[in-house]
Amino acid sequence: MPRKKPSGALANMGWEDRLNSYIEEKYGIPQMPLDICVADSQGGIGYMIERMLRNILHKNGIRKEVVTLVTMSLVEENDPAFQSPTKRVGLTYSKGEADRIAAEKGWIFQEGKKREGGYRRAVPSPKPVGIINEKVIETLARQGTIVIASGGGGVPVYRDTEGRLRPSESVIDKDLASALLGARIGADEFYILTDVPFVYINYGTPRQEVKEFLDYKDCLSYLEQGMFGEGDMAPKIRACLQFIEQGGEKSVITEAFKLEDRSYGTKITMEYDS
Repeated sequence: MPRKKPSGALANMGWEDRLNSYIEEKYGIPQMPLDICVADSQGGIGYMIERMLRNILHKNGIRKEVVTLVTMSLVEENDPAFQSPTKRVGLTYSKGEADRIAAEKGWIFQEGKKREGGYRRAVPSPKPVGIINEKVIETLARQGTIVIASGGGGVPVYRDTEGRLRPSESVIDKDLASALLGARIGADEFYILTDVPFVYINYGTPRQEVKEFLDYKDCLSYLEQGMFGEGDMAPKIRACLQFIEQGGEKSVITEAFKLEDRSYGTKITMEYDS
């Protein structure tokens, strides 16, 4: 596992979307829609995780089943996020190229954060409200199966007026989708593995402070004060709070390589232990 935590299926989906764009530009083959890109990424990354997990289990003489499940995440068709696309995907274009493609396809482009003068397609990031496969996942997990699910936030879908599932051209926050899945299947604890061993307030300043334990009220207060970066820790904190709100006992944010050591990690609960 790399030291810097990637965005799971979303990172790979970004690569697939870039490949999509290149193939269309080079050969004129229409791009696959975003839901197919996410599904492809879930399957590819899930396979790699499953294979390595099976090897680890075999090495340690543990007999346990592992399964990768392409997961659909349900969103609301009228989610406000569809009116304000913010998630950048695909290739980086010049202003002229972006304007041309926007005129041809009706896409929205925003200037990229990493390259000045570069523009990338911006798509909505609606809030997940359900996990289509949750009952299957819960059944398998309670039978003792290790389930790899909800990669990259899940394949975004919505229900039309007749109740049919339709694809959504959007990208779902992976942390929110995972927290929702954990709550819906009755998980007791929710873990987010990242590249830092704790959550900090006043991060990067002389007043930086480790927070090993946080209750819901204090954690929400720090979030509202802007203590957590929007492109970094804030989405993880929101997911942890959502899990607690929906009945989970504890959320933990910790470094991937410190998972076995319970002295590391920020533990978030509804109330502090007395």
